[in-house]
Amino acid sequence: MALEQDIGALIASTNQLTAVVDNKAQALDKQMAALDARVAKKEQDVDKFLQEALPETRYVQDIFIGGSKDYLYPVWWRFPENDYGVSKLTVGRHYSWNGNVGQRPLNSASAHQAGLLLELEGNSHSWSGDARFLNIKRFTETYNNTASHVSFRLQCKAEKIDPTKDFYGGGEDGSLGPWHQTLNGLYLRGGGLTYRIIKNWKGDVSFHDGSDMLRRNTYEASQGNWSVRWFVEPIPFTERKAPIANTIPYVNHPYTPPATA
Repeated sequence: MALEQDIGALIASTNQLTAVVDNKAQALDKQMAALDARVAKKEQDVDKFLQEALPETRYVQDIFIGGSKDYLYPVWWRFPENDYGVSKLTVGRHYSWNGNVGQRPLNSASAHQAGLLLELEGNSHSWSGDARFLNIKRFTETYNNTASHVSFRLQCKAEKIDPTKDFYGGGEDGSLGPWHQTLNGLYLRGGGLTYRIIKNWKGDVSFHDGSDMLRRNTYEASQGNWSVRWFVEPIPFTERKAPIANTIPYVNHPYTPPATA
């Protein structure tokens, strides 16, 4: 009997201990769950803080344009459309870049070559169905002029690619003008100058690096009863058209609605 009583007491004690352990485990689980929830909340708070505290992402591309200082070379891109919002593109260069002895393409007697800050905002291209604009927000040059022909529709030349069809758009006479319907652009001075392109969207701009004086074909199409090829090439610096800062859309860059397909 005494042995059975001892065994019964031991079982009861074990059961009590198990219950205590179970209760502590449940309490610990609740504490861990509460801690996990607090950690998750802190992670969300940190992510939100970083999103609000970090500046807008900048994508930087440095380009070098050789060739001759007596020529302007084309630079072209396409602004994203409405789903991206307003796109920003800045062309800049520090006034002393390319000013080391043995470089100095614009002024051999000085390290001060040319400073440039050209800030643009825009959306889409002429054939798009979205907002379609380019604004020159800020423009400043020091020591020497470098920027020219800023245009919502890239200043280019045009030619017919199918002689049996009509010519599309302007420029059939071979003149340089804002004929391009799918690209935006400008021209920058060559001779051995470095420029920095800063954007808020991914993807590089295209440019003529001055390695030759040949043209660059940028678009061609033959549809229905029309055909066209748009191309760019270096133009003399004497034909420079200085950018005019103005935040009113189209004031510097005449806009025409997209053609009907």
